[in-house]
Amino acid sequence: MRVVGYVREALDPQEGDPSFSQSEKIRRWTADNGHQLISVCQDLRTPGRDLGRDGLRAMIGIISAGQVEAVVVSALNVFSPDKIVQEVMIDDLRARGVAVLTAEESEHELLEDPSPDQVRLLVRDVLEKARRHRTTVGESLADPSEIQVDEASDVIVELVAPRNPEIANLPRSS
Repeated sequence: MRVVGYVREALDPQEGDPSFSQSEKIRRWTADNGHQLISVCQDLRTPGRDLGRDGLRAMIGIISAGQVEAVVVSALNVFSPDKIVQEVMIDDLRARGVAVLTAEESEHELLEDPSPDQVRLLVRDVLEKARRHRTTVGESLADPSEIQVDEASDVIVELVAPRNPEIANLPRSS
């Protein structure tokens, strides 16, 4: 499988593995499992600058070009220390058509579906429901002119008179 690695240093230098260690772990795991490592994209701390996501954007560019089948990280906390953010990022990558892999053996089951982790299970359920909602309703409800109705469908809209007499006697706007 053709894979791209993703390395991100922790916001706090005292937490997480350094970029070199993450990169080496990805290289070793990829070789041991018979995958072809295409690239390793990195988000590194630079003095005087905030830790950005340029490496993540570069990785998404590689994915968009259709050059890889999977993304591999040394551990899931590379995406974020927060499980919810991890799941949002994993969902986004999967939606782009790639598998997400971790070189950390103990985390493999967390990527399975269903996950044994209840937080991950909940977040995946919410993301799936949001995706279904967007598919059903559309991406944006802000501009009603963008909503397309299939005229061949049997959509019935019934206007119901209000039961509250105070509401019934309000002036109607034109």
